[in-house]
Amino acid sequence: MIKILVINLLVLFTIGNLLALGQNSKPRVIVMTDGEIDDHSSMIRFLMYTCDVEVCAIIETNSIFQRDGHSKEDWYEKQLEAYEEIYPNLKKHNPDYPTPKLLKEVSFIGDEDHDHLRDLRDKRWELVPGAEITFTPENWEDTPGSDKIVEVLLEKNPAPVHIQAWGGGNTAARAFYKLKREYPNDYIRALSKVIMYNIWYQDGAGNYIEQNHPEVTMLYCGSFAGTWNYKSQPSTKSFIAQNVKSDHGPLGALYPQDYISEGDSPAFLYTVTNGLKNYEHPTYGGWGGRFTKFDQLENVYTDAKDDGDVKKSLRRWVDDANNDFEARMDWSVKSYEKANHPPKVQIKMKDIEVKSGKAIILNAGKTTDPDGDEVKFNWWYYKDAGSFEGDIDLKDEGSDKISLTAPKVDKTETVHIILEVSDNGNPSLKTYQRIIVKVNP
Repeated sequence: MIKILVINLLVLFTIGNLLALGQNSKPRVIVMTDGEIDDHSSMIRFLMYTCDVEVCAIIETNSIFQRDGHSKEDWYEKQLEAYEEIYPNLKKHNPDYPTPKLLKEVSFIGDEDHDHLRDLRDKRWELVPGAEITFTPENWEDTPGSDKIVEVLLEKNPAPVHIQAWGGGNTAARAFYKLKREYPNDYIRALSKVIMYNIWYQDGAGNYIEQNHPEVTMLYCGSFAGTWNYKSQPSTKSFIAQNVKSDHGPLGALYPQDYISEGDSPAFLYTVTNGLKNYEHPTYGGWGGRFTKFDQLENVYTDAKDDGDVKKSLRRWVDDANNDFEARMDWSVKSYEKANHPPKVQIKMKDIEVKSGKAIILNAGKTTDPDGDEVKFNWWYYKDAGSFEGDIDLKDEGSDKISLTAPKVDKTETVHIILEVSDNGNPSLKTYQRIIVKVNP
């Protein structure tokens, strides 16, 4: 008789809660932004998710598209002032929102020297993983931004540091060079913590880093184009007008575009703690997309294809992410009782290891919603995320409990099962859970 493996769902999980990252901490993030107009929009969304992460630094930089950067303008300062106004109300919905004072203290200027970009504009489409190195940073000056990166990476905290290049990566390149030159005993330890999410390579840093600092895990995202960038979501004009710009506080009122055109948002959506554990490994997939190993370089990953479509690993989550953003904007102005909050899923966080042929039951019956909303369940097999290439039959995937049988394998394989729990609030929100089943022969 097949022994039934019952997975008791025990650990309370919801957006904003701490995840098991080995250190029981939130993802640590450093944002680098070149201040382009879509960065303004992405920054507004990012500020609404700062309760989900540990913000180590926000650094203004340049790029081949914004050669002088925009730190001389006050767009970012105005956003922080607006955040300060809504902060008391945001705290009612999630006490983990960082103080305006903290955000100001971790804001820095990085590399905005256009000379570090000379002759690159005509080569911008050639700046892809594996391309030749165009510049090296040894003769550049340090900046407050690069020094802050050095400081963060030298900390004894072993948790990963997610450096996001919304624009160029030159500030990080200078920091990595300085670490190698001045801190040789700490260099490997420091850079091995880095996961650098690049929205394209928007200067010469990407190729320099991947070839001179292979300890850094580099993610190259090109699939933001056609999913999150200009003209990708033109149908969201009324969404932005009604749910962001109007009657949603001073931060929403600063949103500069008429519809969602946030080419840089996938970089921080990768670190949102929504249960998909996107940030735990590039191949997992989630709001920030899914990546596959780039064969030519040790630690470089590029856009993966879900169901053969390179855009799908981002596109499949767009509506969920926008609904969640709508709710967060409500948090700017509404009381807790009048706003919606994501369901709370009770689920065991540990992954499962079984032998082929074992029956598995997954039970999320104790799931609740903080607002008393009705919840619906949807379990599905994320085939592209695991190593097993066959099909999996999930029984009762629309209920709070499902069963499946571990497939027959000739070698150890992984199977990713995704649980989506949605409420019937306005807007409807989802919390997820990823269960990774390790199947042995």
